[in-house]
Amino acid sequence: MKLGPLKVALRIARRDALRAKGRSALVIAMISLPVLGVAGADIVYRSGQLAPAERVERLLGGADALVTAYEPGSTVKQLPFAEDGALAIGVRPAQGPTPEQARSAGADPAALLKELLPGATLLPAAAGLNASAGSPNGLVRTETSEADLTDPVWKGRLDLVEGRAPNAAHEAAVTREFLAESGLRLGATTTLKGLEKTPFTLTGVVEHPDDLAKVDFVGRPGEVVAPLAAAAPAAAKPPTGAGDRSTPGKAAWLLRLPAGTTLDWEGVKKLNQYGFTATSRAVALDPPPASQVSYQRMDFGSSSPLRSDKAVVVGTVAGMALLEVALLAGPAFAVGARRSRRQLALIGASGGDRGHIAAVVLGSGLVLGAVGAITGVALGTGLVAVTRPWIEETGGSRFGHFGLQAPDLLAIAVVGVVTALLAAALPALQAARQSVTAGLTGRDTVKPPSRWTTAAGIVLFVSGAAVALLAVGTNDGTGRGIAVFAGLDRMTLTVLAGSATAELGLLALTPVLIALCGRLARFLPLGGRLALRDSARHRGRTAPAIAAVMAAVAGSVAIGLYTASSDAMDAASYRPHSPINSVSLGVLTDSPQLAQVRAAIEQDLPELGERADLSTAVYSWCAECSSNVTVKGNHGGFGSRPLVVGDAAVLHNAFAVRDPAAEQALAAGKAVVFDRSLLSGDKLVLQLTGGFVTPPQPGANPTQDVREIPVDAVVVENPTAARYGAGVIGSRTITGLGLTTRPSGSVWLPSTAPDGKAAQRAAATADRILPSALLDVERGFQPKSDLTTTALTGFAALVVLGAACIATGLAAADSRRDQATLAAVGAPPGIRRTLSGIQCALIAVLGAALGTVNGFVPAVALLMARDVANRAGSSTIVVPWADIALTTLAVPLLAGLLAVLFTRSDAPLTRRLG
Repeated sequence: MKLGPLKVALRIARRDALRAKGRSALVIAMISLPVLGVAGADIVYRSGQLAPAERVERLLGGADALVTAYEPGSTVKQLPFAEDGALAIGVRPAQGPTPEQARSAGADPAALLKELLPGATLLPAAAGLNASAGSPNGLVRTETSEADLTDPVWKGRLDLVEGRAPNAAHEAAVTREFLAESGLRLGATTTLKGLEKTPFTLTGVVEHPDDLAKVDFVGRPGEVVAPLAAAAPAAAKPPTGAGDRSTPGKAAWLLRLPAGTTLDWEGVKKLNQYGFTATSRAVALDPPPASQVSYQRMDFGSSSPLRSDKAVVVGTVAGMALLEVALLAGPAFAVGARRSRRQLALIGASGGDRGHIAAVVLGSGLVLGAVGAITGVALGTGLVAVTRPWIEETGGSRFGHFGLQAPDLLAIAVVGVVTALLAAALPALQAARQSVTAGLTGRDTVKPPSRWTTAAGIVLFVSGAAVALLAVGTNDGTGRGIAVFAGLDRMTLTVLAGSATAELGLLALTPVLIALCGRLARFLPLGGRLALRDSARHRGRTAPAIAAVMAAVAGSVAIGLYTASSDAMDAASYRPHSPINSVSLGVLTDSPQLAQVRAAIEQDLPELGERADLSTAVYSWCAECSSNVTVKGNHGGFGSRPLVVGDAAVLHNAFAVRDPAAEQALAAGKAVVFDRSLLSGDKLVLQLTGGFVTPPQPGANPTQDVREIPVDAVVVENPTAARYGAGVIGSRTITGLGLTTRPSGSVWLPSTAPDGKAAQRAAATADRILPSALLDVERGFQPKSDLTTTALTGFAALVVLGAACIATGLAAADSRRDQATLAAVGAPPGIRRTLSGIQCALIAVLGAALGTVNGFVPAVALLMARDVANRAGSSTIVVPWADIALTTLAVPLLAGLLAVLFTRSDAPLTRRLG
């Protein structure tokens, strides 16, 4: 098209948008909302990507380097950022240690580091042991560390955000998460388990900029880490993952170098020879060429099955959401085209061809899309700026900067404009095909649905579903995680393309389905007959509304079905260690305090009910030699099920079995088992494992003394109870066999599980009396997707109501003359309400039904993609019938009732043209 006609079409579109401000605002909102979301997500993502200088500040604060005693006595290879990867190379047997390895093997790392870097100031930066801190509710687990927060060298690595820095003995700072979990406030005092005689006063709140959710207790240098290590048992070690940003469990220091000196790459490699790793500010800001870095980390993260599975889900949902936005905006453009049909007909009467008429409608999409895209980008930027603190706290880390990437935002705006053009495409085509005479007179020309369109719709739906399902089902997992287009891998593109094609196929079938509904009109009374025939006659008005409902319901059904099936798979693989709602107390060794612990727990949790005391059968073959008695045929490893020594209460609480015959057999000295495969005939064979028959020899498997004792047993077939343990045997039976028992804990089975705070108090009480005691509440499988599914179902319901009501309002506006004619010939006033209600319900029912069918395609494809990623069998498809019934039945009924209630019964008489 030449520039002149394009300018005219855009000018008409702009004036039409200004005239119909309400409709224009609706379209702009529909376009700007998804653009706002995507633009905001892009800004958040870019802001979270740290530049080298920002990352250096997070690691080093104001220091010149972070050095870790990675592997004394070895040689280390590392990347410029040691946290990105390092490898320790031990002494080669044939060559012996190098001079550097020999020197570092027995030296004090701090003293050696001072010799290697003369004049450097070392500030300890290693994390301490995990500890338990006192709180009003009991004990709270926390990480520990030390820092002199009055020294500005820590700023950027550990920031003081509230209160004051600890500057006196036994003062400490904590993170906000510590205060939230403990219930303490600044100015309060607390103690650490192991250092109960040293109360600490909390003076300040600190935060780790890259881990805002960290529960951390920061003491002054020398007051926490070393005392806790001295008080801890010799076997205690820092848990993996607990160590700050230095290597967990290894000594680390922040280095402040003499003025005018830096630690270059050659200096880093020199430290590597002594088993140190170092992240230097100078090296990080000016990294060496790759040829000088001898260590290269193999990164398999991009091809991780779980990560790529998540990418398939996110990519498919994002693509379907884009198509959904286009379909949701379609009714608004259809409204505009119908309201402007006389103006468009005048263009045709003045010599304009179909292309000119379509260009005016598409021009509306271009104008409103551009305004919506610009508005969305601007609002997204402002929203992220305003909610930045909340986003950072929710994400768990501070932004490095406010990341505005012009190419990203421009691409997002272009996608918004394209979405608006797609939404305006169908109304533009319908407007171009409109008869000039019909447009000038305000009458519609009724044409039967195109057979070619119907055939194309069937082909698109079948082929799209086949592409999404079969392509994923025949994929062997190769190529997953490898970007093919727009950062998406092949499987993601396959699922997205197939799902979108299937949805477009159903969209093409919408006119013929509406026409088929019109044929059912003769079986209905007057109101229903008029409603169905009016919808069938004005398919250009009805089809976009049904498409909008279909798009929203399809997304809701797809996500709901996927999450319900995923939850069912996770629930099936979940293995509780005891009956649901049970409260278990476990101890490793017999202790005089065990009875006191049991009584204290029952006092803290008075609704526990009957208590069952558990014991373990023990075989002793010498004065200091013993082993637990096992059951022959019981699988070892993770499948091992313990043999529990106890009475009938153990059957009730530990296995949820109430069988009088089993209780009688247990009292008679027999064992009770729940899996027949454990028996040899009618006997349960106990295995007693003793010492080695012969001394272990190098290269040979040692032989142990194993004895077997058969005991009488009864079987209670109960697969659920069999997962909790091999069986139960009485203590008198065990002692009668010459064996002994050792208490292993207790279990209660209340009707409802105690709440979290009550369980925390009881656990703190048990820990205070007997530190080795462990209290656990079995709450069963806890799904995490209920809130997401509910939100999506609610969104779909709102869209169904909105689209149906908008289309009903348009139908009422278009059919005023017909309604006036009905009133003139004596039709009852209620006919107008009936007409609106049935039209609204028809749109909602058809759209919801098509959306439900279409939602199965991406959901099943995503489940198959998950199976391929996890190399698992076929997933069980669980249909959330309650959510689907709400969307497809209850909401359409509500839409029809609302239309009946809010439609006026009387219609004013108007003059008919012609």
